[in-house]
Amino acid sequence: MEWILILTALAVLVILCAVILLRQKRETNDDAALRTELINQFQLLSGMVLDTVDKASAANGRNIGLLRQTVEEKLAEIRISVDQKLDTTLRSGLTTSFARVSEQLQQVYKSMGEVRALTNGVGDLKQILSGVKTRGIWGEVQLYRLLSDFLSPGQFIENVRIANDSTVEFAVCMPSDEGENILLPIDSKFPMDRYARVAALAEAGDGQALAAAQKEFVQAIVAEAKKISSKYIRPPKTTDFAVMFLPSEGLYAEVIRLGLVDRLQSKYRVMVTGPSTLGAFLTSLQAGFRTLSIREHSAAIERMLAEIRSEFDVFADTLRKTQNSLAAAQNHLDAVQKRSARIKTKLSDAAGTEL
Repeated sequence: MEWILILTALAVLVILCAVILLRQKRETNDDAALRTELINQFQLLSGMVLDTVDKASAANGRNIGLLRQTVEEKLAEIRISVDQKLDTTLRSGLTTSFARVSEQLQQVYKSMGEVRALTNGVGDLKQILSGVKTRGIWGEVQLYRLLSDFLSPGQFIENVRIANDSTVEFAVCMPSDEGENILLPIDSKFPMDRYARVAALAEAGDGQALAAAQKEFVQAIVAEAKKISSKYIRPPKTTDFAVMFLPSEGLYAEVIRLGLVDRLQSKYRVMVTGPSTLGAFLTSLQAGFRTLSIREHSAAIERMLAEIRSEFDVFADTLRKTQNSLAAAQNHLDAVQKRSARIKTKLSDAAGTEL
């Protein structure tokens, strides 16, 4: 800023000198010495101005150099700080990302293990359901679990011999008026192969093959119901109907869709149930058992109250007789006291009589 002001002042002086010189051209030659003096002064002033400008330029150069050095140092510090922050942020972000990726990989490995275990379980289940005997065992296990969940151990029996040639898987003990239990036969059936074929053909949309598969499925269910009816329904030892348990809701739904429930109930007296309907049926039986138990306990309480009432009547009669006996004894005591008083009076009179 200083050298700019100096240059401005110098310019003003130059202009002023030029004006003076123009005016002096009109004067006489006597003023030549004055012009010479002014020129000399101007040259001296110009030298001073130039020297000042050089010094200011040198100072400004040094200041600019210092400023450049300071700026470069600050930029270097900023670059170092930015590099450090970027390195820290990048390292922290990479560490967090690696940790997150590692955790997600562990979850993926865990899910893969669960899927592998589920696949093995499905394979085992498929292997179990592929055999007739293993399917029967699985149906019995599921039936036993339902009976255990809804009934107490004394309300059902396992592997009950109905006749010499027939043993039912389970039977519910139904109380009767005679005091002996009547057995309700429950047998599980699981024609999974025929049902799986029906389901596959229904999904494929093959109408002709589906109709044939449904016919075979119906024949299998009817044959099982007929077998249950002939082997396990034996009144008065059993009820006049039996229960067929299908351990698959899909299998039971197919039986309903084909209209077999009412047909088997009316023709063979076999009630077809699935897992959910058997649970509801057992719940109603349990409610009936409780009602019957309450009724039996009520009858026992009534008999007990009748016995207490009879005993109380006997007690009241005995108490009345005792009261009468006590009243008679009191009368006897009064008579004895009167006689004792008369005897005492006579004794006193006898003692006062002179001989």
